[in-house]
Amino acid sequence: MNPKQLNVFKVLLFVAGLAIAGAAFAIINHPMPENGLSVNQKFFWANILVCYIVFFVPFFFSSIKSGKADAKITSAVNVWISVMVFEAAAIVLAVLVLNEKAAVKISFIVEMIVFFLAAIFVYFGYFAGSHIGSVQAQEEKSLSKISELKVAFEMLNLKTDAWSYELDSQKSAVKKLCDDVKYMSPVDSENASKLEMKLIICANVLADSNLPSSEMNSKILELTNLVNQRKLLRK
Repeated sequence: MNPKQLNVFKVLLFVAGLAIAGAAFAIINHPMPENGLSVNQKFFWANILVCYIVFFVPFFFSSIKSGKADAKITSAVNVWISVMVFEAAAIVLAVLVLNEKAAVKISFIVEMIVFFLAAIFVYFGYFAGSHIGSVQAQEEKSLSKISELKVAFEMLNLKTDAWSYELDSQKSAVKKLCDDVKYMSPVDSENASKLEMKLIICANVLADSNLPSSEMNSKILELTNLVNQRKLLRK
């Protein structure tokens, strides 16, 4: 079942449940009292409707984004626990009011407090979980890029060992740059990503080609400038 078909099924299920609840209301209250429903009865049926709608909210808004399954499961559990706590409180209060064991106004206030607290936990389940998932994805992306960068410079460092003694000064400069890159920390920014990509390309070019001394010096200078720019970036 594709996402579109799943959404249609959810809507049909919601409408079918609503129809069943309407039929139950009509049957239980038939014939309708001449003076209409009492305040307590209205509160009871309004609560039933609210509970039904709240119960379906996680089905229509079930997208909890997280890079890790355990974090996603934890968020979903928090959402459903919050929904169930509110449902239980609302139903208990509705029954108490219907049987005139509790006042409508007090029950309404208590229910709103429970709803507010449950909504906070639902917020953390959905939106905080999504934010955490987004942050995790960004961190993994930045870690992946910095790892790729360090690998490229490790290869460059190994290649410099094969350079002739005539290139000792260039070798020393490159090895210093390799040490600088080794201790770089990941930075989650577009500028850092662009610099890291340029560094990887430049390091690969320097490692895989036999450049003349003048061109090598130019390439090392370019690499030095890029490394210095990247070192200025911090979290």
